[in-house]
Amino acid sequence: MDRAFRPMLPTAAVGSRIRQRRVERNLTQVELARQIGIQQSDLSRMEKGEYRVSLDVLFRLLQAFELSLGEFFGDLNAGSLTDRESVLLESFRSLPPEVQEEVLEFAAFKRQRWERGSE
Repeated sequence: MDRAFRPMLPTAAVGSRIRQRRVERNLTQVELARQIGIQQSDLSRMEKGEYRVSLDVLFRLLQAFELSLGEFFGDLNAGSLTDRESVLLESFRSLPPEVQEEVLEFAAFKRQRWERGSE
């Protein structure tokens, strides 16, 4: 197969996913770098998409995050949801339509108050 046709994940997308997963777990770059045995500066460059993540480092990240490869990447094309967003969506979908409408109205109310600085 010609290299031009191989699907590849952009380095920036992988880096963004590393940062997202690190922040979800309230870890600093220093803490995560120590945990997986790399320099903080290398982790920073990975998160910025300036440095490719080796397979070895990727598997150490998966262990640190306690995620499978599929859970780590999710659906990069659709901008996958965080764990909290998935729980929220699942809960919302389990509600009857009239209650879903109330939840949407409440969310709109809370967002307006937040945007005005009232919260």
